[in-house]
Amino acid sequence: MLTATSSLAAIRPYYEADSKDVFRLLLNAVSATEANFALDILLQSHPQKTLVTAVNLREVLHAIPASPFPMHVDELTLLRTAGLEKGRAVMSKTLHDGLELVVTTAGNLVLDLIVRAGDEKYFWSPVPIIEDRVNPNLVDLVVESDFLLEAVIDLVKSMGLVFNPKFYLSLEDWHLEYAEDAMRGLGDLFGLSDGWRAALPRV
Repeated sequence: MLTATSSLAAIRPYYEADSKDVFRLLLNAVSATEANFALDILLQSHPQKTLVTAVNLREVLHAIPASPFPMHVDELTLLRTAGLEKGRAVMSKTLHDGLELVVTTAGNLVLDLIVRAGDEKYFWSPVPIIEDRVNPNLVDLVVESDFLLEAVIDLVKSMGLVFNPKFYLSLEDWHLEYAEDAMRGLGDLFGLSDGWRAALPRV
């Protein structure tokens, strides 16, 4: 399986002005319908191999738990295993590119994951999670940094949580997995009846 770092390297050449917004939608939208629309648009001008990598990266982002969430270790264990430093009210780690990953906890409850970039501070999870899985302001940083996503994944694992995102070998596999969700989303979008939804095929 591709690592997060190699996945990002494969996507970056195509993550540019004309397609950046559509890539963000594919990677980050909670709605399978919106992600499917974005994928159809990108398929018109981008290699399938790159888009397979993108849908797998979407699964990685969506597998990171949304705050607040319980971890399976205590704060001292997390400090030691994740290589964090304890501040007055937070635990943090500065990455090689200068980004700072910050964790706030209460016992074994993770209150927030925060990314600091210079003077800017971004909470990892939107509140509430309605349209985007990850704070939209963070998606560009995730794609552009060689270190941020791997650091977040390592942090989640250090919390004792199982991190096992789905992995797809083809766009067809991804479409099959989300076909029902995408069709239901279309029903919501066009206000179709519950009877129509009940008639949807199970896949």
